[in-house]
Amino acid sequence: MKKFLFLVIITLTIISCKENNRSNLITNSNKINFKDLDSIKQKQKNEIELYLKKCNYEFLSDQSAGFQWKSKHSEDVIQFSGKGVFVVATYNLKTFKDYVKDLKISDYQYLGKNLKNNVEMETYTKNKETIYLVTSINPDNGKKIYSLTFL
Repeated sequence: MKKFLFLVIITLTIISCKENNRSNLITNSNKINFKDLDSIKQKQKNEIELYLKKCNYEFLSDQSAGFQWKSKHSEDVIQFSGKGVFVVATYNLKTFKDYVKDLKISDYQYLGKNLKNNVEMETYTKNKETIYLVTSINPDNGKKIYSLTFL
């Protein structure tokens, strides 16, 4: 009887761990990473839309100059200008740090940091592409907002 009970417990534990790992893989595959952001400019608008929907972003507005998407699970926003420029903005420092960590190990070269009017900006460049990292305060709520601008 003890062996049977032990086998049942081990079996349930293994099944539980497999289900937990499977759900983690699903969650992680829906997270936008820096590499995806870096390659997004080469994609067609419909490919970008499908990708953002897969990553649980919802369409906010289609302006004459571009379009905007917001994460369903956070306050992260991606704003496209329609001319190859887009901004990723987040209040989440961890998300921002993840992007920056991947940026630093990429092919982009660091050009320096500037501070003007309490706005901190770092610049990275590769070929004819530039990324600006900006940390500022949202005047509406006083929270720090972190953004990456891809040119």
